[in-house]
Formats: sequence, C-alpha cells, structure tokens
Amino acid sequence: MTEEQLHEGCATAAAYEVRSVVVRPCDLDLAREWVTRIRLGSRTSAAPGDATTAVKQFEVRDMLRRGAVDVEAKVNLPKMMSRQFQYVEIELMQLLKTCEEGGAKLTASCDVSVIDEERLLILCKMAKRSGVAMLSASEYRMEQVEAMLKKCAPYVELKLMVDGKSLDEVMALKEKGVARFGVRHPGPLLDAWKRHLEALKAAEQPPTPVLS
Repeated sequence: MTEEQLHEGCATAAAYEVRSVVVRPCDLDLAREWVTRIRLGSRTSAAPGDATTAVKQFEVRDMLRRGAVDVEAKVNLPKMMSRQFQYVEIELMQLLKTCEEGGAKLTASCDVSVIDEERLLILCKMAKRSGVAMLSASEYRMEQVEAMLKKCAPYVELKLMVDGKSLDEVMALKEKGVARFGVRHPGPLLDAWKRHLEALKAAEQPPTPVLS
C-alpha cells in the first residue's frame, strides 16, 4: 500500500465512521494527521509473531508514542506449536502492562487455522488469564468461532476478519456473539448495512391514512 492509498483508506474510514483504523506502524504519523474522530490502531510483528517479547514491547511503546490507542499483538505461533504456553501467556501479560501504562487496549491476534482444538482452547484460557481485551482471528473455521465464543465470553471479546463475506454472513456472526469485525474494504459491507437499516425503517412506518 502506497501513502496515497493509505490516505484514500483513511478518508474512506472517516466517511463511513468506522470504529477504528488499523495501519502499519510506519504509517501512524501520517494516519494521525488524517484520522481525527476515529480510534487509531496498529499491529506488532507480522505473522507468525516470532519476534522476541522485548522487540514487541519496543514496538508497542513506539506505537503509543505515535498515537495508537488500539494495539494488536501477534501471538507467537512457533511457541504455541511447541507447547511453550507459559512463554506466550507471560508475553501477553507484559504487552498488556505496556498498553495499560499508555492508555491503550490490547488485542491478541492469531491465525487460528493452523491451531488444533486443544491449543485453541488453551489460547482462549491464556487470553482470559492475561487480561487482554480482545482475541482476533484472521483465518478460522466456524467450529473454531463457536469454540472461541464459548471459552472467551464474557471476559474477552472476539474479533473476526470478514473480507469477502456478505452482510448476511456478518450479521449471523454478530448474532452468535462476535463483537468486532475487521475488513480491508468496508464500503460494500457498510453500504449494504445502510440499505438494510433503510428497509427496516420503511417497514416500520405506519400506513398512510385514506379516510378523514
């Protein structure tokens, strides 16, 4: 994404009044100038989140200094697959402390498609014990969504990436209890949502009187 595309994305976010804009750490300074009424967020190390805890802490502090109030930290997948669960949980707790010191919220982000059922349940438990605000899944199966909702609620909210999904699919996920949705191009979904609301409003209007 070029800086011109970044500017276009921020303008779109402002026009649609989305909850937050999540940008690359190197774009925070620019986005802060372009986004004034929307929460600004960023992510730590790219997948699979294999940077050391010290590096991630430095990243988080730098994000906070540049205006981020929502931080998404990539869960260390190599450590998860190696069953080094204590390492992962302690890292989340340390990152959460850094976020709290800067007045930001922490989301634990993970590609759950490569995690088996046992590790997924352990991840949910770690998210609750560490105190993160939200668990974000970029790749998932419906049975995994149901398992995460069951194990995380009401202590940790669930966020799903919904690129390519229809409004009906997103609404179905919302009904199940998913709290947040991430999408690279929000326009089509939010346009569909606007039409949905207009249809509901029209259906609730009383009929025009024909007698006087």
